[in-house]
Amino acid sequence: MLHGFLTLALVHHMGKSSSSIGDAIGDALYDWTDLGKGWEELKKNPAEFAEYVLDYLEQYGTAPINRDTTKDVIVRAIQKSAKVLDKMIPTVESLKHLKATSRAVSGAADDPFQILRNAGIDIEPELEEFRQFLAEISGKKVEPKGSKARKGVEGGIPPEVLSIAKALEFSDFSEKAMKRPRKSS
Repeated sequence: MLHGFLTLALVHHMGKSSSSIGDAIGDALYDWTDLGKGWEELKKNPAEFAEYVLDYLEQYGTAPINRDTTKDVIVRAIQKSAKVLDKMIPTVESLKHLKATSRAVSGAADDPFQILRNAGIDIEPELEEFRQFLAEISGKKVEPKGSKARKGVEGGIPPEVLSIAKALEFSDFSEKAMKRPRKSS
């Protein structure tokens, strides 16, 4: 799921979508774990991991990038997405959270957020923070939560929330998960 969050952040930052962005992140994650480093190490050293991503972005020729600003975006995206991911599975020993998260992202859940809430996992504030971050890095005006000015074209869903939902869908959230934001708008 980290892959989806980072890809979404870089797409917003660079202003374009490209499969090479996802490939660069995937290869960086592979290298990171191949070195025996895990999630805790990544959270402690996001700048080091960002260097792996930057190297792959350059290798794939993914747009001319400013290394410093792109590195900052990657580091901040890791920090913000870690808040979501750590709430979903606070520890590997948390069987209740593992089962709920697995069911929520299985693609078969009608309402993944409800499954998570039933397990005591409320990620909506952290997703809102990530949405604000996406708006900021893409140069859009950040509207307060619930603002009518933020309403998007697809079913009244704010575009930033729709982007997050699409990234989560890419990470195996079901199409039915998209119905909930439409109903609550």
